[in-house]
Amino acid sequence: MKTVLTRWLGTLLLAGLCQAGARAEPVSNLRGAQDAPVTILVFSAFACQYCAETRAALDQVLADYPGKVNLVYKHFPLGADATAYLPHEAALAAGEQGKFWEMHDALFAHQDQLADRSRVAALARELQLDPLRFDAALESRRGASRIQADVAEANALKVQATPTFYIGGYKFEGAQPASVFKTVIDYMLKAGPAGRAQSLLDKARQAEYQLPPAIEKMRERK
Repeated sequence: MKTVLTRWLGTLLLAGLCQAGARAEPVSNLRGAQDAPVTILVFSAFACQYCAETRAALDQVLADYPGKVNLVYKHFPLGADATAYLPHEAALAAGEQGKFWEMHDALFAHQDQLADRSRVAALARELQLDPLRFDAALESRRGASRIQADVAEANALKVQATPTFYIGGYKFEGAQPASVFKTVIDYMLKAGPAGRAQSLLDKARQAEYQLPPAIEKMRERK
């Protein structure tokens, strides 16, 4: 009984941390209603093809749950050098002009050019950003500290792969279809935190419905 209670409390604690993180997140890095009851945290790298592959699923989820789900982007670049940081700093520089998500989509659409600063600058022009302000942000590298903070958060959570998602107390590694996100979201939206956690556990026990291994692993660790 103590083990089950510990797992349940751990799930609720991480769920609370996700929601608190969404409320504290700068608007530029958050997509959807800031006060949505369910938050998806994604640790992602612009150079990661699996992160690009999951974008459509996330867009579908946000469209299907208006006002109920939001997405918080966390930077976890594939490397610690300036080249790996460049697209992430570019997204943050665009965010200073209110176009973080537009740059986010553009970078994923041009993954083969992320190390080319001139191409990144061209994307900024295509998005009609102020080029002088954008270039100044890149030159100062003022976005690097924000990226490093996200990486530190990822390390504290033992994130080891991109993309990694947290929804409530559940962790998913790798690209996921929309159906996986929806399964968890539907049960997180049930009334009361205890009901949310118990409903998902009950669903996992049903033989005819197999939740992904990521959930099972998360339950075993708690």
